[in-house]
Amino acid sequence: MLKRVNTPVVVVMVMLLNGALAIAQTNASKTSAVGTWRMDLKQSTFGSEAPPKSVTLNIIKDTPEAGAWRVDVVDSAGKPVSYSWSGPLDGTLQPLKGADGQVIGKESLKRDGDALLRHGEDPSDGSLFDSRATMSADGNTITDVTTTKSKDGKTSKATSVYRRVTDADRGRK
Repeated sequence: MLKRVNTPVVVVMVMLLNGALAIAQTNASKTSAVGTWRMDLKQSTFGSEAPPKSVTLNIIKDTPEAGAWRVDVVDSAGKPVSYSWSGPLDGTLQPLKGADGQVIGKESLKRDGDALLRHGEDPSDGSLFDSRATMSADGNTITDVTTTKSKDGKTSKATSVYRRVTDADRGRK
């Protein structure tokens, strides 16, 4: 049975996943996306949802055939949420897992030139999303534009901007 996740958490998870996928996709012909990325909350938009307090994306695997990532979020209420995805970049739906290993949804990734296309479905509430992520020419920024559709047909758009964490950034608190 799938674990129920509330809508704001799902929206944040979608945005985070989008960034991870975008990095893997756009870096296929450029610098590897493997590493740590932080969401730029000031440059990102969240539709009608409250912005999270923080989002960290860790790209674990970035090859032309497959990708893997983990997202750690502190939501707007201060609650930590983590989830991960791994699989082929062929457009097939693969499990999105919570920190406890339970499947909380499904996502697919595939490359489209220098962009990464993601599609996700949450069977617990019937919502879905589609996103297109691109990486900047210098390889330090990922922009992911996501359209989410609720089971009642309402759509919303969000843009997630991620910045690569450098060694200098790691030294800062």
